[in-house]
Amino acid sequence: MFDFFKKKPVENDHNIYAPATGVFMPIAEVPDDVFSQKMMGDGFAVVPDEGTIFSPVSGTVASIFPTKHAIGIKTDDERDVIVHMGIETVDLGGSPFELYVKVGNKVNSKTKLAKMDLAEIAKEERDNHVIVVFPELPADKLELSSNEQVSYGNRVGTLL
Repeated sequence: MFDFFKKKPVENDHNIYAPATGVFMPIAEVPDDVFSQKMMGDGFAVVPDEGTIFSPVSGTVASIFPTKHAIGIKTDDERDVIVHMGIETVDLGGSPFELYVKVGNKVNSKTKLAKMDLAEIAKEERDNHVIVVFPELPADKLELSSNEQVSYGNRVGTLL
């Protein structure tokens, strides 16, 4: 009789999506020890063909680094995700990045997070890998199932 007072369960999207179109790679192959040795957590990377970056998960933007090179997302089931754009790009002071989101915005795989100026990053002799990291996620809770070439928004794995 009073079912309308009950909270409806949240349908969590546990899928992980490619944040960019390009070449998918396991995190162990990222050319930076902090990522490849999983010091920040498990995950994967995409070497982008073009600079538009989308959300790899459904959730809420939890943080944006002042240098715009990294965006933190909290999934709907409270898991942390970091989208890190480029390697050693923090030193560039945000100049190659244009953000499309703010803290508190809801996001999903169709949400544009940012635009990377790939030419500027190359000119500065930095790698342009888009790295998706899941800090504090146990290794057995991430299942990746991608091939080498991916398109943004395509499913590349699942959070278990």
